[in-house]
Amino acid sequence: MATTHITEAPRASRRPIEPRSFVLPATLIVGLFAAWILVAWAFSGRHVIPFPWELGAQLAADAELIGRNALFTLNNAALGLMWSIIVIIPLAAICFLLPISQPVVMIVAIVLNVIPTVAIAPILIAALQPEMARVVVTALFVYFPLLIGVLLGFRSVDDRSLDVITASGGREWARLRFLRLWSALPSIVAALQIAVPAAVLGALIAEFFGSAEGLGALLISAQEMMLVNRVWAIGIFAGVIAALGFGLVALLARVVVPWAGRGTSVGTSVAGAQSTPLASWSAIGSALIALVVIIAFWYSLRFAFGLDEYFVKLPHELLVYAFTGDSLRGLGPEAFWGVFLVALGETVIDASTGFIVGIVLAIAGALTLVAVPGLSRVALPLAIVLRSLPILAMLPIVVIVFGRGILTVTIVVVLVSFFPTLVNVMTGLRAAPDGAIDVVRASGGSSFDAARRVRLLYAVPSIIASTQIAVPAAIAGATLAEWLATGNGVGYLLTLSSARAEYLQLWAASIALVIVVLVVYLLLGIVSGWVTRRLGISG
Repeated sequence: MATTHITEAPRASRRPIEPRSFVLPATLIVGLFAAWILVAWAFSGRHVIPFPWELGAQLAADAELIGRNALFTLNNAALGLMWSIIVIIPLAAICFLLPISQPVVMIVAIVLNVIPTVAIAPILIAALQPEMARVVVTALFVYFPLLIGVLLGFRSVDDRSLDVITASGGREWARLRFLRLWSALPSIVAALQIAVPAAVLGALIAEFFGSAEGLGALLISAQEMMLVNRVWAIGIFAGVIAALGFGLVALLARVVVPWAGRGTSVGTSVAGAQSTPLASWSAIGSALIALVVIIAFWYSLRFAFGLDEYFVKLPHELLVYAFTGDSLRGLGPEAFWGVFLVALGETVIDASTGFIVGIVLAIAGALTLVAVPGLSRVALPLAIVLRSLPILAMLPIVVIVFGRGILTVTIVVVLVSFFPTLVNVMTGLRAAPDGAIDVVRASGGSSFDAARRVRLLYAVPSIIASTQIAVPAAIAGATLAEWLATGNGVGYLLTLSSARAEYLQLWAASIALVIVVLVVYLLLGIVSGWVTRRLGISG
């Protein structure tokens, strides 16, 4: 698909806001409150969902307590977000200045992203100072969507602009400085909008592990005392903080980069479709480098950080366990593989169901919000609040309401994958050229027609980037739900192994799961490349 774009099309002065533009959001708000009251009434006998006025009274009663602990959580969230930005943006730049480094960075990033928080957080807390450990755990929730967003932005460049710089003698550093960085701003804004709620959630989760203050510690305390209204009050308050952070990023972007998220007038390619494929030998070399980096860090856990060999198992020990079994317990390798493969099959079903539902809902939601902008005033804050609710604390309530089956797992996976996909896809939809949208409208097409026929095509790279975020998130969400709710799958296998102190099985199952996710990620990259080529949007 060939278009022409660089500069934004001239726009008419903004139209005054009409009173009826608030009718749809107001109607939606009233409908949501009515649904809330009905659900609370339906479960009033179980005391798991408070009425709106009960929640308001709880927030008022706990205002000083929640506010004091919120400052501690916000500090952790801000530090985790800041360090993620400081590390990720230069790292993404290196991926383009030195293309062979990109597969290395992505493999390491995926491995870190898919390791269950409940497995890595105790190790970090044991190896680092408590304050630093909380910041690192928070950063682990932020870095992956931020990295994917920045890389997508750096690829979102116009072919002819690249040709101009190349013809002028510019190399990759010039392309990065004069073109890629500025073209990436809309995607960076979208990535930051995802990162802010993720930072709040990460700070909450970090405080679950041994912190004496913060909203996370307060929430765990309320849950242990069965103070359901306080649990909801803390969760909703954290969600509101995340929503305000999302809005602040959007406001700053509108002031500093007012063109971010707007359509362009003419362009040579779909934003984000460009990629620089590596030769096969380079890809193999990058994978080997990534493997060396991961293994070196792995061995450092015992020899540099001094962690106990009883808890931390090394690669050579896991290889012996996987192929010869556990000699101390007299078990062959089939004992592990038989249990793991059954659990993996259950996790694949759990994760894939939630992944598909989440992606479909997010794409449909993004199309609707772009076609009917008034809805986003209500829907986006609601999505942010839901994304920021700490699943570890709220899952018991979800189990009471929906049971311990596939529905609960699907809800958890959708909650962790829906919001990043929604924001990324909305950014891609809004990147469609104004001229193409005007053609549809001039032909009598509606906003939905424009979104479906034009915007959706230009959002394909954003959808692909979203799946790259959603696949590891779906696996992590499924294992979390299996751990806390369903009692099956790899999540429950990890929990059972930890409870029985079977650390060889715990590490072997975790690493095998990571390898499966890497394979899925590789297959996803192959499929996405084929799709973009078939659509004629890969450069």
